[in-house]
Amino acid sequence: MRNLVIVAVALLLGRAAAAADCAVLAETGTPTLAGTPHTTLVCHEGYAALADNDFLVPRWVAYRLTTLHTMGCLKPLADFHGEDLLPPDTQARPEDYRRSGFDRGHMAPPQDFAWDAGLLRDADSMANVAPQLPGLNREGWSRLEQAVDAWAWTRGELVVFSGPILAPGGDSIGHGRIAVPSAFFKVVFDPRSGEALGFVMPQRYVAKGNLAGWVTAIADIEARTGLALPLPDSVDRQARPAPWPAEILDWRRARRLACAP
Repeated sequence: MRNLVIVAVALLLGRAAAAADCAVLAETGTPTLAGTPHTTLVCHEGYAALADNDFLVPRWVAYRLTTLHTMGCLKPLADFHGEDLLPPDTQARPEDYRRSGFDRGHMAPPQDFAWDAGLLRDADSMANVAPQLPGLNREGWSRLEQAVDAWAWTRGELVVFSGPILAPGGDSIGHGRIAVPSAFFKVVFDPRSGEALGFVMPQRYVAKGNLAGWVTAIADIEARTGLALPLPDSVDRQARPAPWPAEILDWRRARRLACAP
């Protein structure tokens, strides 16, 4: 028993040290995951992700988004690739999704890194991807991503946490190795105002439109994912506030002007 305790403490200390070395997490804070799942922290310059070594999806992805970040002019690459920071036997591969019926759904969207070529390539790492139905990824989830960009554009700075919600005994793809989430969450925190919003969208077709129906209490998201998100005590985790006004068309227009030749 004593040896098991020593090993557990060593693992926790190793994870803490890895998180301390990750510059992104110094800006966002580090979510913690209940239990002792087999996970590996993946730290890129633009985002951090906690990769699940068994289910081969990220349990969370965290990054900071600013007004300037939403004005990136580079085109997304769709250059999906294995994550070099993970051992080979714990990496999802792009080909695992072939003929599965699922998109390679980004948790941190490429357009949020279109201001730097290296960061844009990192966004296509499979450590930032989970299986999403096309009717979610290209519709309602895409609208939520656009709203987050519009909020960051007007508010100046946001901290974003995103990831899958896994259900026991759920489906899988890629020779049974990659877990298919039952839903996806996104939590957006405005460090200037202290406001936060949480959203959950199910793994099904979700039409583009009003986001109010997908607002979810942050406490519910934490209960469904086993996460404790690094938000200040002033955030009411039980609240379901109305989504902030999102000037998506104005943001798109501003981005087109900024990227015009």
